[in-house]
Amino acid sequence: MVRSLTESCLSCLACNLHSINRVGHYLATIHKERILEWLVYHDRLTPEYLPHITYHLFSTGLRTVNFYKCQQVTDAVLTQLGECGCKLRAITIHGCTEVTDAGVAALLQHQNELEVLELRKLPHLSRGWAHAVTSPVLEHLDIRDCTSVDATAVMKVVWSNPTICTMILAHCHRLGENINSVVQCVAQSLNAHLEHLDVAGDHCLSDESLTAISTNCPNLKSLNLHGCRRVTGEGLQELLVSCLHLQRLDLSYCYKVTSQAAPHILFHLPERLQFLSLCGVQLPYPQTLEGLTKLRRLEELVLCGISTLTEEVMEMILPKIGETLVHLDLSGCTAVDDALLKCVPAHCVSLQRLVLSFCTQVTGVSLLPLFEDPERAQNITCLIFTACVSMSMEVLQVIASTCVNLERFHVAGLADIKDDLLLTLAKNCSKLKNVTFKSCNQLTDTSVCELSRCCPLREVVLSGVRNLTDRSILSLANSCPHLECVYVSGCTQVTSAALRYLQDCCVNRVYIQHKTPNMDPNQLMAKNLDTGEYLRVDQMAVG
Repeated sequence: MVRSLTESCLSCLACNLHSINRVGHYLATIHKERILEWLVYHDRLTPEYLPHITYHLFSTGLRTVNFYKCQQVTDAVLTQLGECGCKLRAITIHGCTEVTDAGVAALLQHQNELEVLELRKLPHLSRGWAHAVTSPVLEHLDIRDCTSVDATAVMKVVWSNPTICTMILAHCHRLGENINSVVQCVAQSLNAHLEHLDVAGDHCLSDESLTAISTNCPNLKSLNLHGCRRVTGEGLQELLVSCLHLQRLDLSYCYKVTSQAAPHILFHLPERLQFLSLCGVQLPYPQTLEGLTKLRRLEELVLCGISTLTEEVMEMILPKIGETLVHLDLSGCTAVDDALLKCVPAHCVSLQRLVLSFCTQVTGVSLLPLFEDPERAQNITCLIFTACVSMSMEVLQVIASTCVNLERFHVAGLADIKDDLLLTLAKNCSKLKNVTFKSCNQLTDTSVCELSRCCPLREVVLSGVRNLTDRSILSLANSCPHLECVYVSGCTQVTSAALRYLQDCCVNRVYIQHKTPNMDPNQLMAKNLDTGEYLRVDQMAVG
């Protein structure tokens, strides 16, 4: 895998805006947007270069901007962008910690064609930006992890933009006890327009909010209540009875929705439901899960950490709903073993994603009918076996040979994994994008290099694989241009210089985690002109 010619040309243009006369005059809008995104990803908005960027790229034709984790994006940059007269349809400002209310307001004040607004992880965003959000066509608002945004700001935006249909307020901790007032305002102002609501991590949300939603939002399609610990079964039941179009429901860690006083809440789930997460919810009786049997359209089911999950329960629910399931997550369920998993290949005929993290008794042998059937194996796109320490190496070899459309594969903590497994993956699984081999200490550069050469990797976890050297990192740099994150903590033979080279070579911003004790941060790299390889200077032979 190599960078496309278009990507190479755009990155070349991005680095030479100062030397090409009137280059912005000849660039199409989509190319200006991509070049600006590349410059942000690679932190090129320096004081010296910024004037060339604003002159050539900031124009009235811009429709989409994406500022991702760049500390060079400041209020001044946003103000200049707003002053260029562009009418943006989508704005994303994510993790730019220098941005404040003033910059966001300056950008937004004339954006009356805005459809998508994402302001994520902006610690200085509070209240002063809200008055500037006035778009009659705004549909999507995402302010997750903006921990200083208060209730007044959210309510102001909602009152001014009644067309919003997707509202994401996850982990907006300053809302605190006011979250219920905010949700009531959202429900009453958006009314039938509201289709998607995410309030994950807002621990103070209570049944009061669910009552407001059930009264005002009949068209709600997805609701994320992850970690809303005050919500009870009674409040949830009221919502489920009213919101009959609900298709996605996340009840993870909503500990009070099931109790001995109200054990039958799952029987009230709407039959249109396609996604359901009960992660961490402890059910009073195994029979409580019988309520899932009527969900004949369910496609994704998450049952992480449920202690009452038994072989009998699985045999009760999977014959009823297994035919439509494409995603099944049983992570952390201590009772899961090979006997319990026998019903998965028997009934889950359309399965694409299977997650069994921390199921330490599973060898995978009972899943072989799924992996050995070529037609069903080619449907598999994601397998997560993190810390499945009993997993059979023979089963993994079968997976690597038959699951040819695999995109995500996690086997962290499996000490018996060797190069031959990765070489088989490289040979057969040409769509692999996300891999985790943390603490698989028998792996070497040979297999990692081959995997990077054959697969379009985007996320790679190799922490604790002590045999790896810069050879693996340089192979990733030269073969995986769309890499997004690399974890190599504990890889003491990997240098910071190689990782910086990797970041420079990739199209996107690459997140790197490389924590190693007693490493020299100033290690030098040099290219061997005879072989073309990059080597550490202190390891090069002097002759």
